[in-house]
Amino acid sequence: MDFAALVPAWLDAFLIAPFRWPASAEAGLWLGSALLAFYSLVLGELISALVYLWHRRRLEAMQAEVLRYHNLSVDAIHAGDKQAYLAINKMAHDEFGKSFFAQAGVGMASICPVPFALGWMALRFEGIPVYDIPGTSLHAGYVFVFLVCYIALRILLARNRKRIPLLSRIEELKASARASRGQAKHF
Repeated sequence: MDFAALVPAWLDAFLIAPFRWPASAEAGLWLGSALLAFYSLVLGELISALVYLWHRRRLEAMQAEVLRYHNLSVDAIHAGDKQAYLAINKMAHDEFGKSFFAQAGVGMASICPVPFALGWMALRFEGIPVYDIPGTSLHAGYVFVFLVCYIALRILLARNRKRIPLLSRIEELKASARASRGQAKHF
């Protein structure tokens, strides 16, 4: 099945409209790409927030286990028990791996709309050069424009995360979980 067949006509009309608003084609590409990047960012953050909230208890339990194993391995080192340290440290590494990839999954959920946005843009703008790269025969196209807009919006979001109600609530939940876990012991 073709990707174009999966895009409903109303969605295609909605997404292409901002590209046609300005009189200049270049300005339209930047405006449309910026709005598409904004839609992708908002949708991705909503998906990531939902995934985090859905799996919150499991994620917090994994992080608590990592901390517990770390503290036990520090206690074993302080007691001079190298065998216990090695055994506990192996369990800590295993638990850290699980926790790391679970957290990475939540983070990756925030960028899952990007390939779909780029796929839609490919239907509309594939093969249209936007900028020539000096000294080469290469061209920068719609991907360059979209990624510049998306990265700029992602940086802006990172700086204003605490001002957005849903995202600030998620940050509060994470901070509360960190505080309830306690501190890691030092060697």
